[in-house]
Amino acid sequence: MAFETNYPIPYRSKLTEPFEPGQTLTVKGKTGEDSVRFTINLHNAAADFSGNDVPLHVSVRFDEGKIVCNTFAKGEWGKEERKSNPYKKGDDIDIRIRAHDSKFQIFVDQKELKEYEHRVPLSSITHFSIDGDVLITHIHWGGKYYPVPYESGLVGEGLAPGKTLMIYGMPEKKGKRFHINILKKNGDIALHFNPRFDEKAVVRNSLISNEWGNEEREGKMPFEKAVGFDLEIKNEEYAFQIIVNGERFTSFAHRLEPHELNGLQIGGDVEITGIQMH
Repeated sequence: MAFETNYPIPYRSKLTEPFEPGQTLTVKGKTGEDSVRFTINLHNAAADFSGNDVPLHVSVRFDEGKIVCNTFAKGEWGKEERKSNPYKKGDDIDIRIRAHDSKFQIFVDQKELKEYEHRVPLSSITHFSIDGDVLITHIHWGGKYYPVPYESGLVGEGLAPGKTLMIYGMPEKKGKRFHINILKKNGDIALHFNPRFDEKAVVRNSLISNEWGNEEREGKMPFEKAVGFDLEIKNEEYAFQIIVNGERFTSFAHRLEPHELNGLQIGGDVEITGIQMH
């Protein structure tokens, strides 16, 4: 999927493939002290407002203190759906639009702002645009529905030294705990990463020859129920570096030789929205 680094405003882009249920469009950036409004738009046929349908228009308005959602279809705007704007001028922004069969979920700073029912088919979306008083630093589009428990091989040489595994997800609203395991070919678990809301701790461990080692559980709980997270696990020479929402959380010194890490397991009270390795 797409990573880009240079974003002129207005920004216009054609989707390389259809926007499918389960996928998320993530937009991060910064507003100015003089920002009045900016918009994120999902278009049909062209990334403009020349008369083609705009299945989703998200307008962040500082002048009204609102975030307004609407659809332009058959030549006219529909009924606005409004929510309070949690952003202030000058704030960093993180807006995510996740598609489902019948609706979008719109997240602001990893918390759900609203659901927006499709007024035209999701399959009609071919372009998107960003316009107005905003500096964009990151756009990403991807993901799918992941069953939990989830188990997968890690392609190629796996999570080799120098590589990073990105996991995007959200702990369940009433969840107690979830876990992520990085495995060796023989079934040993090189890293068991286990946030426990019931204990307010994140437990790290390894399973070697069917025996658990010593638990590590220092540090605050960086996860919140029903709030999305971006988790990075970097395999470095001596340790896994673990970064949560862009901030370093901890490191876990390798207890096994850090090569041939080619299995991933995820289980527990969590929804996963994206997994990538780079």
